[in-house]
Parts: sequence; C-alpha cells; structure tokens
Amino acid sequence: MSNRQKPPANRVIGFISGMGLATVLILLLMLLTWLATLEQVAFGLFPTLRKYFDFRELWVFPDAGAFNEEWVGRRLPPLPGGYWVCVLLLVNMTLGGLIRLRKRWRNIGVLLAHFGILFMIVAGGVAQWKEERGVMVLKEGETADWARSLIDPAIEIFEFVDGEPTGEVHVIRSPYFDDLKGERRRKVDLEGLPFAIELQGYQANARPVSAKSRAPAQGQPVVDGFFLLGLPSETQTERDLPGCYARIVADGTPGEPFILAVASYQPMTVEAGGRRFGIQMVKQTWPVPFEVTLESTHAEYYPNTRRPKSFVSDIVRREDDNEVEVRIQMNEPMRHAGMTFFQRDFNEGGMGTGAKFSGFEVVRNPSDKWPEYSLWIAGFGLGLHFIIKLAGFLGSGRRKK
Repeated sequence: MSNRQKPPANRVIGFISGMGLATVLILLLMLLTWLATLEQVAFGLFPTLRKYFDFRELWVFPDAGAFNEEWVGRRLPPLPGGYWVCVLLLVNMTLGGLIRLRKRWRNIGVLLAHFGILFMIVAGGVAQWKEERGVMVLKEGETADWARSLIDPAIEIFEFVDGEPTGEVHVIRSPYFDDLKGERRRKVDLEGLPFAIELQGYQANARPVSAKSRAPAQGQPVVDGFFLLGLPSETQTERDLPGCYARIVADGTPGEPFILAVASYQPMTVEAGGRRFGIQMVKQTWPVPFEVTLESTHAEYYPNTRRPKSFVSDIVRREDDNEVEVRIQMNEPMRHAGMTFFQRDFNEGGMGTGAKFSGFEVVRNPSDKWPEYSLWIAGFGLGLHFIIKLAGFLGSGRRKK
C-alpha cells in the first residue's frame, strides 16, 4: 500500500515515529547544545540552561554575543525550545524505536540502545521538575549546613526572646502565596503560633518604595508610607526579589497590613498573645545533610583580564564524626549524599573586609546519576548489536564455503 493510500492516522503516526523526524530533532538538539555552551560563557550556566531548556520556553532566540562580545543583545533567528525538542524525540523514539520495532532476538541490542537514550531523556525531564538548586557562600574558615534557593521565596516566622530569635522557625513555602495576584488573598494557619497570617498582592520582583518619592501608579496599597513597586522579571539572571502584603489575624481580629519583601533584608516584628515575633520573606533555605567548612580558596585569571581561568576551593566535609578533605574546582564538582557542589564564583576582598569568599552552587537532583546509567545501557546495547551482526556475518561466510 502506498503512503497516499494509508489512512491519515497511520500517515501521522508514520511521520511522528519516522527516522526523518528523529534526524531533524537530533540535529536541533546538537545545535541548541552548541549554542548554549557558547552562550553560557558570557551569560552564566543557570540562566543559559533556563533559556534553552526550560519547559516555559517554546522558542529560543540565541544571542549573537556568544560569537562576539560586541554583538551582545542581538537576536539570531529563533529555534524550538530544547525541552520540547526532547519531548518530541521521546515520543518519536518510543513509537519508532520501541513499539513499532520488530521484537526479534536479533534486535535486542537495538532495543536496549533505544531504551538507554529514552532513559537519558527521562532523566532530563525529572531534573527539570524535581531538581533543586541553591547557593552556599562561605568565608574562609566558615562552616554551613544549608543552602539558599536561587529563585524560590519563602516566608519565615520566628519568636524573639530577650531580643534574640529563638525556637522553631515556621516556614510558608511559595506554593501557598505565589498565585495571590491582585486582590486575591489567603489566610495561613501555623501550628504553635497564636495568630494566622493573611497574604495578598504577591509580585515576583518588587521593591518597597516610599510613596512620598514616587506615587503608586497602579493603585497599589500604601502601608506606613510605602508600597510595593513591581519590576520586570529577572528570573533568567536569578535576581528576582519577590514581595507581598500581609497582616496577622489574632483571635479573629485582623491587624494592620505590612509589607514582606526579600529586598527589605530586615524582619517585620509583630506582637500577639504577649509574645513577640519576627516575620520575613527570604529566598527559601533547605538543609544539607553534612557540614561544609571552607579551608582555603583562590582564583586564577587570564592575563590582563578579570576573566576567570579557574576557581579552586579546599573544603572539609563533616558527617557522623567523619571528616573528609575535598577539593572543588571548575568542572570538578563534589558529589555526595545525593547532592552536587559546583564551584560557582569567588570573591577576593569580601566587600572591603579583606576576607576571601567562595560560592558553591548546590544541586539536589534525584536523577543525577541516571544519564551515566543510560550511557551504560545504550553502550551495552550497541555492543551487543555489533556482536550479533558480526556473528551473523561470520556464520554466513562459513555457510557459503
């Protein structure tokens, strides 16, 4: 039966599962990966990954600055977003490489190779949805066992005793308030606190601004002479500083509204039930299951430039009374307990203090090792297919004799 005589549904499935589409998608992925590799040098690893491979980006406009610094800001012709190219490739290989491929023992190597590639694509999807990224910045001699998110905000509530924060820190994570646009509001009750907190007017990037210096142009509420000025999103550069309006509700009585903003840098203090509390919005903090102490750090730069050649940090990792010395440097991260520490940046001088700081990007990714496993599976499948083909060739040669 010719292609024109096939039912339309069969022709569509044949196209989606065809080798031609697979070839185009693989070439697109190669091009996107190459452009992203060039671009991340100028714009940073995380913003570039978000730009090229985030599910929210249907189209990508490569920046000509990847080829010449004088061309920064010039857009090249658009390409499909890497995430959706991978989704199409996943569908294509599932249909053509697993479902429609003839199930014979001679094809077992090819099936394993296809499964390995599919497993790698799935690993990327799991990382997209489940991966957590944070930063840990340490001064030489300093120790920490936590990382702060690059993007996700959280509201922290803690009690003051004798002027010092003490006891449990209550945390409200972003899914409870990042949808509260405009007049939408939500009351959040937290166990152990003598009040609830009502939130509204969330903005992903905003700054508290004095109403005397700048009148609110969009009717924003003014609180104690200040309002939240919304700013364009800077998610790609990890510089968003979220904010919202809040008030406490004690014994069913709402209190005066106040502003919570990451840009405030100081907690708001409130009193309820004869106790004093601090409330602040910060970038979300999550624990690291071991302690990290920065012993020493140094950087090398290309001659006569501030372009980094290498960042090197010597740390001590402490866990269950065990100490291990580890060196972390560019392209040589530390992997331990499901976390990966990348050398992110370096500060020599510490804002006038003379101290040296080292910044680590901390990644918690449940599929961190899956790409490695997928390569072993695909490699084994290709090797097995080669052996089967070689054995068949040698056997046919003997039969002809």
